[in-house]
Amino acid sequence: MDLEKKKLLDHLEQLAGSKFKKLFEGALDGFAYYFSKLDLEGIDSLLSDFNNYDGVSKEYYLKLIEKAFNDLKSKGITSLEAVPGVCNGCINGCSGFSFLDSNTGIYVDIIVELKNNEIINFMECYDLKNDEEIVNKNERIVIKQFMVNSRKIV
Repeated sequence: MDLEKKKLLDHLEQLAGSKFKKLFEGALDGFAYYFSKLDLEGIDSLLSDFNNYDGVSKEYYLKLIEKAFNDLKSKGITSLEAVPGVCNGCINGCSGFSFLDSNTGIYVDIIVELKNNEIINFMECYDLKNDEEIVNKNERIVIKQFMVNSRKIV
């Protein structure tokens, strides 16, 4: 969906005071849209109840995301810019996004695995190369802590 269509849908939502069902070119586009809008229900609608995501249940991961979204909102952040990128690390070549608040530099990098245009997994990425340079990635949001030998690793 091009930027002009997204702006028009956003404007229609504001005028109507409610949400319209979004039509996306694919699940990746939908994920980027809903995550950038801090819309947990939208993300939920794109995910299967039968899959695990980054090794945990959908329900558990959504609770972690909700906490991160609430932390952002408490800082006055109501949306994030989605900057496309590709993983250079553990899932080399997987598409993803840096979700960034350009004012504060707060960000999270997430990759999304697809199969037949369905999201089969997504996770935070620690080696994402963006399609365009981002100069103000200052503070990483950690949604899901990594545990190694009973110690947290961020």
